[in-house]
Amino acid sequence: MPAAFGGSPVVWAAWLYYEEGLTQDEIARRIGVSRASVNNLLQTARDEGVVTISVAPAHLSRVSLAQEISERFGIGECLVIPDDDGRRPDHERVGVAGARLLAERLQPDDVLGVSWGRTVLALSEALPFRPLPGLSVVQVTGSAIGTYRFAAELCTSNIANRLGGRCIYLHAPGIVSRPAVKRVLMAEPTVREQFHIIGSCNRIVFGVGSVESSSTAFESGFLTPGEARPYIEAGAVGVLAGRFLDGRGSFVRGSMDDRLIGITLDAIRSVPDRICVAAGPAKVAAIRATMAGGFVTTLVTDQRTATALLEAR
Repeated sequence: MPAAFGGSPVVWAAWLYYEEGLTQDEIARRIGVSRASVNNLLQTARDEGVVTISVAPAHLSRVSLAQEISERFGIGECLVIPDDDGRRPDHERVGVAGARLLAERLQPDDVLGVSWGRTVLALSEALPFRPLPGLSVVQVTGSAIGTYRFAAELCTSNIANRLGGRCIYLHAPGIVSRPAVKRVLMAEPTVREQFHIIGSCNRIVFGVGSVESSSTAFESGFLTPGEARPYIEAGAVGVLAGRFLDGRGSFVRGSMDDRLIGITLDAIRSVPDRICVAAGPAKVAAIRATMAGGFVTTLVTDQRTATALLEAR
């Protein structure tokens, strides 16, 4: 044994493992003992304080933020990713984190509902290719011409292609011209069957929009400022799947709702696993409303947004 270790096999094993990066098998050969003995030596090093293991403060801070958000807003889980000083857009980084979480969570035979938006698209593009037998991936909001860059169809097909799942589109516009047109479309057998499948989702992934003019919902042309104005005047702070929410997470009703085709807020709330991927200062009020309304079981966001969520009143 090298003299530097003072005759202690515990210190020697700890040095080889933690400082030199050797495996337990390599240490066993170096010292001349069994692998089980190396494991015991390393445990003794931890028990006697020869080695102390701690989590880096930056990681602890994000874990603390995530736990506080989960407890304060009553959601099951929160994943907070580190800030990167603006090197990449918020929606891209949160989408990648959401893809990792979704890939770990999905199971064969799941029915996954998919909304649309920049963050959901980033998630769909970051998913690994991993076939899941029996998986169904379902578009839950109707189509809109202006959303071609991050359309519900594209988000849905990306996920289905990467996971080898059955892709189920919702063959209807997201907003129609008159309530009567909606009633006719909803009576069509094909559309009724698609909504039946939407109702069977056991997981759903979605983003949330603000009511600011720069929001994806307005920029895409899915909604116009004129259509949104009565909702905003009634207290709306966020948009979820085309439906407006106030600060308490309650549904703000308006004339446009009779023309919307897509999953309802009650249907979202009934899905067991509800994953919201969203970040950015402009979305803080909308994210809080979505959690307050009981629409989220898992939130994926970044550190700056998480801090703002806890500071906002």
